[in-house]
Amino acid sequence: MRLISYFKLILPTVLFAFFSFSIVNAKTVIRTDEAAIGEADPAKFSDNIDSIIIFNTYDALVDELKNGAGLAPHLASGWEYADATTLNVTLKDGIKFHSGNILDADDVVYSFNRLMDMGQGFSFLFGTVESVTALDSKTVQIKTSEPFAPLIASLMRLAIVDKDDVQANTTVDGNYGDNGDYGEAYLLTTSAGTGAYKITQHDPNVKTVLTKNNDYFLDHNAKAPDEVIIKYSVEAATIKTLLMRGEHEISSMWLPNEVLAALEKEDSVDLVKINRPGSWYNKLNNRRAPLDDVHCRIALQLAYDYDALYLSFAITEDMVAGQKSSGALIPGVLGYDPNKAPIERDIDKAKAELAKCKYNPSDYTLDLAWIAEVPYEEPWSLQLQANAIELGFDATVTGLPWAKFTEQVANWENTPHATVVSVLANVPDPDALMFAQWHSSRGGTWMSAEWAQDAELDALLEKGRTETNADERIKIYQAANQLMIDNAITLFITDFVGYQAISKSVSNSDTISTQQGYGTMGRNLSFREMAVN
Repeated sequence: MRLISYFKLILPTVLFAFFSFSIVNAKTVIRTDEAAIGEADPAKFSDNIDSIIIFNTYDALVDELKNGAGLAPHLASGWEYADATTLNVTLKDGIKFHSGNILDADDVVYSFNRLMDMGQGFSFLFGTVESVTALDSKTVQIKTSEPFAPLIASLMRLAIVDKDDVQANTTVDGNYGDNGDYGEAYLLTTSAGTGAYKITQHDPNVKTVLTKNNDYFLDHNAKAPDEVIIKYSVEAATIKTLLMRGEHEISSMWLPNEVLAALEKEDSVDLVKINRPGSWYNKLNNRRAPLDDVHCRIALQLAYDYDALYLSFAITEDMVAGQKSSGALIPGVLGYDPNKAPIERDIDKAKAELAKCKYNPSDYTLDLAWIAEVPYEEPWSLQLQANAIELGFDATVTGLPWAKFTEQVANWENTPHATVVSVLANVPDPDALMFAQWHSSRGGTWMSAEWAQDAELDALLEKGRTETNADERIKIYQAANQLMIDNAITLFITDFVGYQAISKSVSNSDTISTQQGYGTMGRNLSFREMAVN
């Protein structure tokens, strides 16, 4: 009897201690989703999901401050120009990579050389850089061939890798001479950065798992998730169901409006508005007949029904996920003019312009595409189809999987006549938004599906890179913006406003201010700054 009484007394205490331990040590998770493919190699990333992964697992010398407050040192402690083409950057002390190795100047030099030797991702941002050298273990010198105004901003996209770790896991047999495979195979499934999270699982078509780096040199939010799971290409209806069940925390920004409207009614979900420096485009292939004739392009530009496009972004009466566009310069980017009138439809002018085109529209079937993983793009292609038919063209509409689209745009003959794509600023500078898409040297990427071949535009974009006076840069980019409209190089659907559905379990001021505070593509999902309730 005494033994039974003892167990009756002690058992509640043991159970309380056990459950208390379990609660304290429970792993917190944020589950989100994006369109495949998720690129984990910092020398190869280029789009939104890649940027989300890299910003959370790697760091750069500089970083964006919240709410448009500019740029600040990150891995760097500071920098100064020795002259117009020489930048000296000093590194912070004692920063650890995921391996435990300590960051030094050789890692920065190696990261830059790896990016440029591989020639992928954001290597195009550094075309004017002649050399990056280590002056000592804490000082890096960057020399450019000419004054390069966007250099500091571009350094946001130079993710620093752990030289010793990557070299120790480099395959000798590769495409890069003495550098073998440059660690490509290794960085398919792991991370070698200093970032707030580490890659612990990565399948670029299925999911990526990130785990908190407890040795990170900056603080995590006290309630930051221990683990982040990014799922790829999950159907919108499934994401809706998972959110309602409490089995998904943050949606991508690509949910159809009807799904967002349904989720807006759910007590367990909030919709968060994300103002982003980017636009939705219907990218016109400038090299493929009949759109190699500027008059055919202008005709489509004038025929496109922008009022209908704007209305298509309405989620509810009070929520519209877009605003009418006045060209390539968008809110938050140097040179944007809030008083510039948006582009409008004028069907009579469109028909007059078409009469100047050397092609007979009835001889051509326009190949119009949208990205299959983003189903709400389809109506914008269908709208262009209807307006093209008004002008006498035939037109087909196809949903292209993202992987197929990125494969096709490698060659201008295979690039559709028009493709709906969203592009966000790579860094907070108009050069990164405009040069990457429309300089003629950039043809062959998903951002440059126009295959623009405009010498006057090239000259303006090149001048904007070398001009260091901000007022003069504004004039240059505004002239480039108008030239793009005058020559109908692309069709501007709307300036980008996104909505993300968030479970109430992570809908709080810390998380929402993080999502809304950053403008650069992929930067707004900074998991270390978020809070899981």
